[in-house]
Amino acid sequence: MRQMNLIRRPLRHQSRRGTVLVVTAIGAAAMVGMLLLIVETGMIMDTRRRAQNAIDSAALAAAQSLVRQQSSTSATAEAQLFIQQYNNLSGGTVSLQMPPATGPYAGRYGYCEAVIQMHSTNTLFSSFSGSLAPAVNARAVAGYRSVSSPEMIIALDKRYSPGLNCVGNGQLQIDGGVITNSQGWGVDEHGASVPGAINGYGGNIGSNGTFRGRSFRIGGGVNNPAGFLPWIAGGDQPLRCRVPLVPDPLINLPTPMISNGVNATSRGRVQISSTGYTGTLQPGIYSEINISGGKVTFQPGIYVITGGELKITGGNVVANGVMFYITLKDYNPSTGLPDSADGESLPPTNNAQRGGITVTSSATLRALNNPTSPFHGMLFYLRRINDSAVTVAGNATSGQVVGTIYSKWSQLTLTGQGVFNTQFVIGNVKWSGNGNMLLSPSGYEFAKAGLVYLVE
Repeated sequence: MRQMNLIRRPLRHQSRRGTVLVVTAIGAAAMVGMLLLIVETGMIMDTRRRAQNAIDSAALAAAQSLVRQQSSTSATAEAQLFIQQYNNLSGGTVSLQMPPATGPYAGRYGYCEAVIQMHSTNTLFSSFSGSLAPAVNARAVAGYRSVSSPEMIIALDKRYSPGLNCVGNGQLQIDGGVITNSQGWGVDEHGASVPGAINGYGGNIGSNGTFRGRSFRIGGGVNNPAGFLPWIAGGDQPLRCRVPLVPDPLINLPTPMISNGVNATSRGRVQISSTGYTGTLQPGIYSEINISGGKVTFQPGIYVITGGELKITGGNVVANGVMFYITLKDYNPSTGLPDSADGESLPPTNNAQRGGITVTSSATLRALNNPTSPFHGMLFYLRRINDSAVTVAGNATSGQVVGTIYSKWSQLTLTGQGVFNTQFVIGNVKWSGNGNMLLSPSGYEFAKAGLVYLVE
C-alpha cells in the first residue's frame, strides 16, 4: 500500500502545476486587458480634457469679440485661432452659435455657445482593431454678466465722437460712474497721445463748466484730462482712457408686449395745450403724446407710442409708476415683432417715421414700479433701432424724475438743472446750458457694466 501511495503523489503535483499555469495565464490576460482599458480610458479622458480646455477658451474668445462689437465672422475666426493655434488641436469639428441654440442661455444676445467633436488619434484598441476611435464631445457657453456697481451714464456708440461732450457753463455732478465706448482720439489720463479709430475726441470737456464724477471710463482719448474732476475735491484722478468696450447691459431686455404687461387698447393721438384742461391718460398704444399745457395725470402702466414722439414741454404732469416705450408703426403688441429681432442691428438709413423724447418741463416722472415686471425701474425705452434724439431739461428736485432711460443709438441732451435720479443707457451724451445738475442714483439702476465669464 505504501508503494502505491508513493506512485500517485507525483501525479497530483503535476495536475496542480497545470491548474496554476492555466489560472496564471487567465489572470495575466485579464490584468493585461485591465491595463489596456486603464490606458485607453486615460487617453480618452486626456483628449476630453484638452477638448474642453480648448472649447472653453474658444467660447471666451468669441464672447470677448462680441463685447468689442465685432461681427460673428470675426468672433468665429477668433475662436478657431484659440482652438487650433493656442491649444494645438486639429481635426475636430467646431460649431459656434451666437446667441446659443440650447441650454439656459438659448437666444440671449451677448453669449456664445461653442461645441467641438473630435476623435482621439492614439487609442490602443482602435489601433489594434483598425476601428475609429471613440468620439469626444465638449461644450462651453460664455458671455458677459453685470458685476460692477451701477453706472449713471453708459454711452454705447463707439462710432460717435465725442461720445461724452460736456460744454455746459454750469456744473454737472454725477454721483456714480460714466462710461463711453467712443473710439475718438485725444490723450489719456497721463497726457499720452491716444490715436483714434474715428475723427474727434472720445471725451470732450469745455473750458467754462465744472464736471465731477466718481469714475470716467473712456474707450478712446479726451481733450483735457484735468477737466474730469473727482467726486470729492482732492480725490484720486477718476479718469481712465483706452478702456475696453462695454457691451450693452440691456441687450436682453425683452420687447414690451401683451404677455409682459402691455395693454393693447388703441388710444390714438393725444395733444394737450389748453391751460384749462384737466384729465387722466390710461396705459395703452398711442400714435403720439404731446403735452404743453393743462393738468395731466398718467395712470400706472406701460404707454406704447408707435411712430410719433413723447413730448412734455409744459403743464402740470404727474406720472407715477409708468414706462414709455417709443417704437415704429409696424410694432405688433401680440408678438413684439419686429422689435424683438433688432438685437445689435444699426439704425436704418431710410426715413421711416420714428419719434423721440423731449421733456423740458417740471413734470413728475417716476419709473414703472412692479418688481414682477422685467421693466421694473424703467422710465423711457426706445426701440433699439430707433435713434431719435432724447432731451431731458427742466427743473427737478430729488425724487421727481426717477428711473432708467434706455435708447441704444440716440443722442441724449442734458440741459436742465436740479436733481435727476436717472440712469442713462444711451448712444452718446451732450451736456449744455448754464444750470447746475446732479445725477444721483434712484435705487432702480439695473444696467451695470459687465465682464466676460464662462456660464456653462
